[in-house]
Amino acid sequence: MGRKSSGRIERWTISLKPEIDQLLERVAKERGLNKTDLVDSIIVEWAYNHGYNKIIHFNFRDGLISVWDYLLNETVDLRYDSIKKTLICTRCKATYCGHIGAALKIPEVRKKLKKGQIIIEDI
Repeated sequence: MGRKSSGRIERWTISLKPEIDQLLERVAKERGLNKTDLVDSIIVEWAYNHGYNKIIHFNFRDGLISVWDYLLNETVDLRYDSIKKTLICTRCKATYCGHIGAALKIPEVRKKLKKGQIIIEDI
């Protein structure tokens, strides 16, 4: 699974306890990601939660919210599943992540949430 990078990528080598590595492997497999993309999504969520990241611009259309992620310097799509009434982040492959959390701060999205048109599942 490759994705376009808008900047230079730094490579790190880290040591993990086997239990943490197995957890990352399992969750990455469940989401259909590789471990690098999973760790990226974890760091991005942390950055949103601690004020290091923000959405610069968003576009709201039927079934899709496109957000511009400042830290990643790329567009991330949040798809709306009308049957389950949930948002799914196409980058993180999750029903809740930093992108969805930040999108929920957008007034137009909050209105839909309050009306029950969007339901957020915390996984």
